[in-house]
Amino acid sequence: MKKMKSVGLNDELYNYILDLYVPEDLLLDELIRETEKLEIPLIQISPEQGKFLTLICKIIKAKKALEIGTLTGYSGIHIARGLTPDGKLTTIELEKKHAETAGKFFEKAGLKDKTDIIVSPAIDCLKELVKMNRVYDFIFIDADKVSYPDYYEEALKLSRSGTVIIMDNMIKNGRVTEDAGDDADLKAVQLTNKILSRDKRTDTLLLPVGDGLTLTMVL
Repeated sequence: MKKMKSVGLNDELYNYILDLYVPEDLLLDELIRETEKLEIPLIQISPEQGKFLTLICKIIKAKKALEIGTLTGYSGIHIARGLTPDGKLTTIELEKKHAETAGKFFEKAGLKDKTDIIVSPAIDCLKELVKMNRVYDFIFIDADKVSYPDYYEEALKLSRSGTVIIMDNMIKNGRVTEDAGDDADLKAVQLTNKILSRDKRTDTLLLPVGDGLTLTMVL
């Protein structure tokens, strides 16, 4: 029996989706221009991925969210917009310049009181949050790929039954099925996918959205 599969997206189909479901956002456009002006890599999530994060947070009625990898706040704005009115996003960023830019745009977006930026190596911060017995409803991981397996394990310690964990770049520019060779990032993504697919503590699906999102629910 032939298996049905997702339809490949050409530019026309992709733009059709964006035009209908992801309206232009002048603030986010400004954020991207500012990121480029500051010569910060344009490695933020795609627009439809952002809308997906917002919707997931709304669906699960997330109040407490954690983000690993702030960059300049593009994904953080989407997450914070999806939280409950009394919700809060804690986002961890290694680079001070990135964090300062994110803070400026969180304020412009009217999300200053719903966001808390921590400038720190992510794994150190995560371990401190575990010691503080923090628990989150939603966790988004989009930082250095080599540390993905470690970030995932710490994220589980910060979760409860029903917590949703999403990880980005899990198709790795379409290279995830290739021989990784000396590519440490690709090796880490492949390993993380294996861990997620076999983990009995969670239920996960890899979605072909943007560069691939794994959607995980903690059991």
